[in-house]
Amino acid sequence: MAIEREWVAAWHDAVIWKGAGWGRLLVRGEDRLAFMQRMSTNDFRGMQPGMVLPTVFTTPTGRIVDWVHAWALEEEVLLLTSPGVGPTLLSWLRQYIFFRDRVRIEDGADRWEALGLIGPRAAERLGWEPGSSYRSQRIRVEAIEVFAARIDFPPAIWIIGPPDRIQALQEHLEEQGMLTMEEAAWEIWRIEHGIPVWGQELTEAVNPLEAGLRFAISFQKGCYIGQEVIARLEHYEKVRRRLIGLYLEEELPAEGARLEGEGREIGWLTSSVRSPRWGPIGLGYVLREYAEPGRPVSVRSGERTIPARLAMLPLATNPPPGFQG
Repeated sequence: MAIEREWVAAWHDAVIWKGAGWGRLLVRGEDRLAFMQRMSTNDFRGMQPGMVLPTVFTTPTGRIVDWVHAWALEEEVLLLTSPGVGPTLLSWLRQYIFFRDRVRIEDGADRWEALGLIGPRAAERLGWEPGSSYRSQRIRVEAIEVFAARIDFPPAIWIIGPPDRIQALQEHLEEQGMLTMEEAAWEIWRIEHGIPVWGQELTEAVNPLEAGLRFAISFQKGCYIGQEVIARLEHYEKVRRRLIGLYLEEELPAEGARLEGEGREIGWLTSSVRSPRWGPIGLGYVLREYAEPGRPVSVRSGERTIPARLAMLPLATNPPPGFQG
């Protein structure tokens, strides 16, 4: 099956990952870094061309608007948004441009495209020696010049460039025998690695600390939208829920599925797939006091109830104690 071939390549070789619908927004003007500093969770002070920063845009109540990767280019910051969220984020950001701000934001889809390479041989396949994580380099593959950076979460090499060059690079890599990972295989791989996505794990109902995005938050910077709420949650240890993995007795639709433990509702299932290695697995949110690896829970979907066990993320390296999968 194509899904399993792509999955095997992602674990043991390399695959092309071209996320459909990634937004590409350009933040331009002299105040672009100051604008990003006051609008999102990470620290943009001293950001230089070549740096890549994961950051989260949050509402005044600390809920997620989107998780993005910001690429510092010579005269602009390129934001890679979640699939389908680009137009929404563009409109949201423009609301916060004040009269004296020397900044403008525009859709950059006609100028920039992106793809990822997943797998242990990704750099080798490119003929490239990556440096530090989150540092982009200009690289040349055959006659195709693009920018590449090693990203830790999700673990991949991300490549950006003009759309025609990205298309040419994808075709070149496919000619060399590299598979392109389709959505079904990507869904399995990203759940195994505990990668949250918009509309499932990432919604306006949760905050970035609950979603496991603490690495994209600076607690040393000044104010940004939602900062007071997030700082208070962290300082007083008030984060109520936690994104966690599940090993399920069988796969089932996540929509509307509740997690139950000790006779009460303790959370909800966000994603569920069947992994070739681990069998039925999922992601979900549970109350912090229940987020214990190996804890048995029940998943209720309509009239159905199936057993499951909780596991820390990433799932693929953290099976619950005693689990035989």
